[in-house]
Amino acid sequence: MANEVMRVLSFTVEAQDDADVVIEFEALEAMTIVGVSLCAEAFTGSPTGFNVDIQDDGTDVVTAVAANTAGTPGTWKSVHMGGSNAPVHVSAGSSVEVDVNLSGGTSPTADFTLVIWYLGGAQG
Repeated sequence: MANEVMRVLSFTVEAQDDADVVIEFEALEAMTIVGVSLCAEAFTGSPTGFNVDIQDDGTDVVTAVAANTAGTPGTWKSVHMGGSNAPVHVSAGSSVEVDVNLSGGTSPTADFTLVIWYLGGAQG
C-alpha cells in the first residue's frame, strides 16, 4: 500500500448501556481499519456478554468485537496486524458509528475503552 500512515483513535466511555450509535464521527480522511481493541474496565448489572460493532454509513463493517470479562481485552485484527480479517476501507466523509451490545444481567452497563487502528491517506 502506498503512502501508509498508521493512526489511532481511542474512545473511553463510562456507564454505557446496550445502544446503537454510542460513538459517531465523520471520517475526515480515507481510512483503512486494520485493528480494533476493546476492553471493559467495569460492568454493572452482571451482563453475560459485551461486544461492539463498527458501522460505515449504517452498514456493519467490523462486528462483534467481544470483551466479556472486565480487564481482559478483545481484539479484531486484519492481516496487517497478524490476524485473519480483511482490512476495511472507509471513505472520507463517511459516518462511522459504534454500537454497544450487552446481553444478560439486569440493566447492564459497561465502562470501556475502544481503540481503532487505521491506515490513513491514499491506499492501493
